[in-house]
Amino acid sequence: MDNFKISVEEGDYTVEPQENGTYRIMQDEHKLGVIYAEAVDEHMQWRTMDEFDDALVLHLGEAITKHNDNQEV
Repeated sequence: MDNFKISVEEGDYTVEPQENGTYRIMQDEHKLGVIYAEAVDEHMQWRTMDEFDDALVLHLGEAITKHNDNQEV
């Protein structure tokens, strides 16, 4: 699993996929936190235990999903 870059409304980030299915979010050389997808009522919701704004978690999760979908093609 290679690191990749994403851009969302809030800025540019580097995503480091982890073996356990979580994603470490970096900005420049600073770790901001970790997000992960969780199944809720047959849908995936992006969550974190770190101090992220809910909208940022959603935007990052959508960008990660889009990146992963493009990798499967």
